[in-house]
Amino acid sequence: MSSIKVENLSFYYQDGENKRYILDDISCEFNKGFFYTIVGHSGSGKTTFLSLLAGLDNIQQGNIYLDNINMQDINDEYYRSSKVGIVFQSYNLIRYLSAYENVLVAMDISQNELPEQKEAVAYNLLAYLGLNKDKANRLVTSLSGGEQQRVAIARLLAMDVDYILADEPTGNLDECAEQELVKIFQKLAHDHNKCVIVVTHSMDVARMSDVCLKLKRGRLSYE
Repeated sequence: MSSIKVENLSFYYQDGENKRYILDDISCEFNKGFFYTIVGHSGSGKTTFLSLLAGLDNIQQGNIYLDNINMQDINDEYYRSSKVGIVFQSYNLIRYLSAYENVLVAMDISQNELPEQKEAVAYNLLAYLGLNKDKANRLVTSLSGGEQQRVAIARLLAMDVDYILADEPTGNLDECAEQELVKIFQKLAHDHNKCVIVVTHSMDVARMSDVCLKLKRGRLSYE
C-alpha cells in the first residue's frame, strides 16, 4: 500500500549540553485514501513534524519512508514537486498572478506526467474547487481567504501529488469556509485516493477526519 511510514523519529534542539526533544521516538503510518488530522497544544511539535514529513527539515534520528523508499534517498526537489505538496495557512500564492496563472506555474514545476492541455486542466480544477472562470482570472489578492486556499489546493492537484500536507489551513477562515475546506479534503482523500494530513487547532476539523492523532510532550497517540 502507498504510504508515508515514520519509524522511531525524534527531533531535538540543543540547549547547552542538553537535548530538548520536540519529537520523541515517533512511529506511525499515513495511507492514501485517508484524511488525517494532527492536534496538540502550541509548541507541541505539530509544525515540526509536518516539516519533517514535507522534507523541509533534516531528519536527526529515525527514518521516514515514502512508498517504501527512504526519504533521505529521494531527491528533495523531486519529492516536493512530484510526490508531496504543502498547503500553508498564509497560502503562499504568487500575489501578482491570477488564480489560473498560479495553477499553471505549479504545473510547470511538477515532474509528473501531466496532460498537454494545461490551460483547460487549470480552469477545470479551479471550477471543481468552486472557482468559476471569472474568479480564476482575478488576481489572487482580490479573492477571499477561503478562495485563496482553494487556489493553493488546485496547485497541488495540478501537480498530481499523492500526499497533501496542510499546516493550519483553516486558521484564517470563518466557520463556513472552514467547513467547505474540510469537505474538499474529505473528497480528495475518499474520491481521489490522496493522503491528506492536516495540522490543526480546530477540534471541529479533527472530528471530521478519518484518523486523529495527538502530539503531547513529543509523543504521538491516536485520539
